Formats: sequence, structure tokens, C-alpha cells
Amino acid sequence: MRSVIRRDVPSKVTLVPGKQGEIVWQFAKAGTVNFACLMLGHYEAGMKWAVKMAKK
Repeated sequence: MRSVIRRDVPSKVTLVPGKQGEIVWQFAKAGTVNFACLMLGHYEAGMKWAVKMAKK
């Protein structure tokens, strides 16, 4: 997977080491959401996750 750095994407946050941040998403239905770090080499190193969303 290629790394493409875009700073204009609202569903992305880039942080320097030691800093924290958050992104808040709202989902319309239950299901599994896959997400990953797209910084060069991070995805290949295993920085990817699947999160199961349940109904509220």
C-alpha cells in the first residue's frame, strides 16, 4: 500500500510523537469498520485494525 499524505481529509489526524488527538465518527448501522495508519511503512508493519460496531 502506498502512503499518500493529505492534510485536507477530515477523517485523518497526523500527530508528532508524544501528542494525542481524536477523530469522532458516527455510523448509521452496526458492522465492521477497517482502518489503518497510512504513513509510509506503518500499514506493512501491522498498524491496521478492524472494529465491530454494535447498535446503540
